[in-house]
Amino acid sequence: MRVANENNNSYIKKYTLQIGKVEIYENYMVAQLNEGITLNLETVAEIILIANKHFPTEPFAYITIRKNSYAVDPMLYLKVFEIENLKAIAIVSSKFIDNHNVKIEKHFFNKPMRVFKTLEEAITWSKTYL
Repeated sequence: MRVANENNNSYIKKYTLQIGKVEIYENYMVAQLNEGITLNLETVAEIILIANKHFPTEPFAYITIRKNSYAVDPMLYLKVFEIENLKAIAIVSSKFIDNHNVKIEKHFFNKPMRVFKTLEEAITWSKTYL
C-alpha cells in the first residue's frame, strides 16, 4: 500500500489497527481494511481519531482500498459527515459489487464520493477537492 506523493515522500505515519491499516500522507489518508470486518460507528471511531489527530483543521481526503471484502454500515456516514474538513472519499476497487454498494452509500454521505480502479487515480481526484 506504500505510495510516494508528488514530493517523492512516502507516508508520514502508518497505523496498524484491529480493522486494518491506515497510512497518513500530507493531505489525505489511505486505508486498507481487513477481510470480513464490519465498518460501523464503533469500528470507524479509531479512524476518526487518527484523522482528527493528523488533520485537526486542514482539509483532507479519505481513500480506501477495497481489496478485501467487508461490510459497511451506511449509518456510519452520518458520523463521518460531521467531520467538516473531510472533503472527499475515494474508493479503489475493480469489483462490480463495490460500484453498486457505493451508489447506495452515496445516499448517506453528502460530499464527493467516487470509485476508481487505481490508487493513483483516486489520489489525483481527491486532491481536486482540497
